[in-house]
Amino acid sequence: MEKRLLLTDLDGTLVKDSKRVAKEDKDFFASIKQNLQVGIATGRSVKEIDYIEEQIQLPVDVKVGFNGGLVTIEGKIIQEKFIETDVLEQLLRYIETNNLVYDALDGTSRIGTYQSEEKGRIWNVKLVNPKDPFATIMPKKIYKINIRPEENRCDSVLEQIQKEFPQLSMCKSNSTRIEITPPNVTKGKAVDILRKEEAKIITVGDSENDISMFQASDQSFCLSHASQEVQDQADIIIDNFHEVGLYIS
Repeated sequence: MEKRLLLTDLDGTLVKDSKRVAKEDKDFFASIKQNLQVGIATGRSVKEIDYIEEQIQLPVDVKVGFNGGLVTIEGKIIQEKFIETDVLEQLLRYIETNNLVYDALDGTSRIGTYQSEEKGRIWNVKLVNPKDPFATIMPKKIYKINIRPEENRCDSVLEQIQKEFPQLSMCKSNSTRIEITPPNVTKGKAVDILRKEEAKIITVGDSENDISMFQASDQSFCLSHASQEVQDQADIIIDNFHEVGLYIS
């Protein structure tokens, strides 16, 4: 039998409201596991994938955290990359000089100036707002940084950071969030790594950080609420995650 992997995004996709997996989506996730491996690819941490795994009470074979900064297969780490210390220092100083709201992800916490009133969207990690974020973050190994500009500034902020730090991978994952990872760390690069283990990879997502995995996979599905730019990169458009079942078996 052909070895296949279904790799899905979390927010807006498997977890459409960024809080809980809908029953129909959970039931489909359980049924499809009988025929192929299942995985989750997210900008969040692997601890947050663990949270969803516990919520749905189903094991996840492949976990791609931090947009590919940490990739595991059945618990075994096959890739782990952090932002280099000297680049991290330069990036943090740039962020603070430009008064940008941000959070740095070390695998257990989100550290920085970002605050959220929607606690249901923070899963299994601590949101930390120290008096001196720079001093708190620098000794740590950081997988990813989220920058959170105002909606009308997101594109211009992204363009400027790309000019300042061309060596880093970055994308706008929604209208108020820019995700920054080490060089060549994207969901698409994670798919390339996983291809060594799988004959066919099917991906599902809804955000700009999913485009690279759409392009790297054999078949891709995009949620209909996604921007037209993202939809244009996928093979099939669906309204809900479980509708993938209409096209694969």
